[in-house]
Amino acid sequence: MAASLRSFRRADAPAVAALSRGALARLQDQVGNPVWRTLEELDGELADWSPPPEDTLVVAEEDGEVVGFAGVELPAGFDHAELFGPLVRPAARGHKLGTHLLEASLERTRNAVGIASVVASVGTRNPGGAILLQRKGFRLRGKPQATYRLVQKDHRPVDEAPSEVTIRAGTPDDLAAVLELYRECFPDGRFPDPVWRMTLERGEVTVAEARGEPVAFVTIDPNDRWIYHAGVTGAERKRGVGAYLISSALGDYWAAHPGETLGLDVTADNVPAIRLYRRQGFAPWLVLQPYELKL
Repeated sequence: MAASLRSFRRADAPAVAALSRGALARLQDQVGNPVWRTLEELDGELADWSPPPEDTLVVAEEDGEVVGFAGVELPAGFDHAELFGPLVRPAARGHKLGTHLLEASLERTRNAVGIASVVASVGTRNPGGAILLQRKGFRLRGKPQATYRLVQKDHRPVDEAPSEVTIRAGTPDDLAAVLELYRECFPDGRFPDPVWRMTLERGEVTVAEARGEPVAFVTIDPNDRWIYHAGVTGAERKRGVGAYLISSALGDYWAAHPGETLGLDVTADNVPAIRLYRRQGFAPWLVLQPYELKL
């Protein structure tokens, strides 16, 4: 019986998590999304999606079993969609199921208001995934990204603060300062101003101050379990501000979320940042090439 496509249901979550684990274990199948290793990670990331995952994710079903998965996230406040998958069980390949899943995913962006592009990434050793994206019009976007993970027990904290540096939780009053730092540190960044306001309101930003002025920031998303940004103003670099800030933010995060594993992306040739992360116990995981499809 040929596989058929339908919308994702919550009952599909265990099978989808298994597809994600399988892809992560095979270099030739790795993608940037999803990177769920457990059902708990899947549930945590999908919990705050709006529109809900039932509206934007797709599964392929054959003889009552889920054999493929794909879809998009339409994050609030952004002008792009994020592609998930496509993932296909090895035994179900050879019938263009990945192509059909990708087409169904893109179709879910067509009527979305304000969406100008779809972003995706595939492992640098996943040529099949790259070819699939390119055939649908995706183009390279930037340099390869290295993904790292940190297990709490492996963290090597930085205990000594640089001179005149203090760490505190960010607040909405920090919006202007954080935006200035973000634009300095991430000139090609895609986070809109309203999203930064929401991130500060949710308490996901930690700020380092020197002489009473914000000089660095880091964001940790508890739903995605991901460190999305860590930046230090140029004048304060090379004196340990970033390392101390990240270490402090991790300690505060694990006080509220004990035992969770966190991930982050860094440009694969950013040696100083990679050294910082490795010194604190982050372990290499994936190397991904970003792509983008303009709509």
